[in-house]
Amino acid sequence: MAYAAYREHSGAPRPRCLQPSHVLDVVVPCTVAAQVRRALARCEGAGVLRCEPLLDAQAQADDDVLRVRLVVSLPLPSYGAVLHGVLSAAPCGEIGRLLTWHEHLARCGLRHG
Repeated sequence: MAYAAYREHSGAPRPRCLQPSHVLDVVVPCTVAAQVRRALARCEGAGVLRCEPLLDAQAQADDDVLRVRLVVSLPLPSYGAVLHGVLSAAPCGEIGRLLTWHEHLARCGLRHG
């Protein structure tokens, strides 16, 4: 039986976060969620942490289109670019309060994240 020699790799170097991360909730119609995600991908340092479909009766907009909540992580300097990207892709989107990462973790029930 032959054994292959291998070496453990430590993986890709983990980038250091220079800016503290913030979290923003954005609610948009389901039909334009992909366009909003593409617009957010073009923003420096921003990314979608979670995409949650809103299933309750209040989740429907006036035109009976289901909506989704995008939880967006972003550095504070890119806040303006994120707002511009969201509003250009979904003018009827709802933008929530900007939270720090620790406030977001506390809202999720993780006090010592």
